Amino acid sequence: MDDLAAVRSRWDSVNRTDVRPLVSVGLLASYTIDPVLPYLGVALHDAGLPVSFHTAPFNQIVRQCLDDSSVMSVARPDVLVVAPRFEELGAELLTVVDAAVAAARRWGSFLVVVLPAVPEERVYGHLDDGRANGTAAQAYEARETVRALVADRPDAWVVDAEQAVRSVGTRKAHHATMFKFAKIPYTEAVFAELAAQLAGVLRAVYGVTPRVVVVEQESVAAFDEPLRLLRESGAQVVVGAEQVAESAVLLRLGAKAEAWPGELLRSGLLDRLPPPEAAPQRARRPAQTTVSLADFVAGLNVEVDLEPVGPGSSAKAVEVVSRAKDFTLGTETLDLTEDREVLAVRVSDKFGAYGIAGVVGFIREGDRRVVDVFSLSCLVLGKGVEDIVLRKLLEEPGEVVFRHRRTAHNQITAGFLTDAGATIEEIP
Repeated sequence: MDDLAAVRSRWDSVNRTDVRPLVSVGLLASYTIDPVLPYLGVALHDAGLPVSFHTAPFNQIVRQCLDDSSVMSVARPDVLVVAPRFEELGAELLTVVDAAVAAARRWGSFLVVVLPAVPEERVYGHLDDGRANGTAAQAYEARETVRALVADRPDAWVVDAEQAVRSVGTRKAHHATMFKFAKIPYTEAVFAELAAQLAGVLRAVYGVTPRVVVVEQESVAAFDEPLRLLRESGAQVVVGAEQVAESAVLLRLGAKAEAWPGELLRSGLLDRLPPPEAAPQRARRPAQTTVSLADFVAGLNVEVDLEPVGPGSSAKAVEVVSRAKDFTLGTETLDLTEDREVLAVRVSDKFGAYGIAGVVGFIREGDRRVVDVFSLSCLVLGKGVEDIVLRKLLEEPGEVVFRHRRTAHNQITAGFLTDAGATIEEIP
């Protein structure tokens, strides 16, 4: 863990430099994927491939891919990383991948799909593995369907989250507490492993892996076969340090054979994308028509109820407002005084109930209502909840004004209200 902390510290230092990014990377996930950024950023920086990152709120993959005004659509990153989990998406996994493939093609992005790890919780418990409709069977089938959809494409690749979880160990891979409070399902060790896999793919795509390998004179006889593989990988193999300038040495392999695998893996030397004609052919699904944003939202069967906040729901309402980052009017604390009306936003869809996932607060000034609290949890963004809440607010007679404080986090809210034609009062 100390080493991981050092990497995170290094990333903070890298961010303070004026190194110009060469590649922009967009990340969309059904969970909070921000913890991967330091490890991926440092790995690519050390490989001579400085990057800039664009992330969007979690669980908004389809919305970001289909909405031309979304954060990711505007950014149009060079590389789009899409990381879904079965636990959040289930049967919607293929819809997510279809939308991501279409968006990457539209934006001209290289697509990396992170195959979701097989869920730890099984529907049938110890008997799950023996059932054709068990969690494991359905997960493996979906994983291979996704792999077939992305495989062999010249503009896409697959990274497997199962490998990252397995390398850390399932007992050390999951972080239940962080998932409950911040939708971060994995430990730092898993994010570090996942970053290493992603970095390997991007090094291969952008061709920044070492080309010159120096081996010691006494190593040659013992390493005939490894040396042949190195040469076939496209690397220039040099025997003896005196035969190459120090500045040209990108990788040195010593006389200890047991150290080679780790050194090669870290160097990225073997990260080479195979030529398309050499890739194995797999059966593909029939061509699918990419779902529209309207159809996707309609298919969620979202239900929204507004109810007054009372003693039993006040603590949750305060928490939602304080933690809202991506959809908020700029309000950080919730005032529950008697002259204010506060409504809790309860949301459910075909995946289940989300409980109180938003809060609206307003005061009455004569015949008009001034809304200065309009906060939604990231968990329900991209489902049309904001449209339903706004419509319900406008159903009551009288003018409705939204009091807006400009911050670094409320561009989404301001843009939504502006597009909806709402009346906005900006305050300092």
